[in-house]
Amino acid sequence: MTNRMNSKTLLGKRGQRGSMAGVVLALLIVASVIFLGARLTPVYLDHSTIVTVMQKMSQESDLALLNDAKIRETMGVRLKINNIRKFDLKENLKISRGANRVELVLGYEIRIDLFANLYLIAVFENKVPLRD
Repeated sequence: MTNRMNSKTLLGKRGQRGSMAGVVLALLIVASVIFLGARLTPVYLDHSTIVTVMQKMSQESDLALLNDAKIRETMGVRLKINNIRKFDLKENLKISRGANRVELVLGYEIRIDLFANLYLIAVFENKVPLRD
């Protein structure tokens, strides 16, 4: 009986060494996912807010009749109300005018610093038609 107990104890210790490395690896993976999520979540939340503002503007009538500067000004005010403050509408928002249509064309990219010289780049593109 003592031999069985000793062999179980020895096997248990060897099993613990292997599982400790697994636990450390799992913690590293979980920490990496949390870190990336914390860096990416604000970017996607801001983009979602910008697209929501554009979609609400598309539901309003007569916005297409305004000039480009007035459309940008209107959208800028709405973005500030939604706490989007560092967004350059002149560079990132194009207003496309066709024969019978006006579209808001949003296109921009964001570089997210991870560490040292490693970045994540998120590219966003959306089109929303305006009503006359």
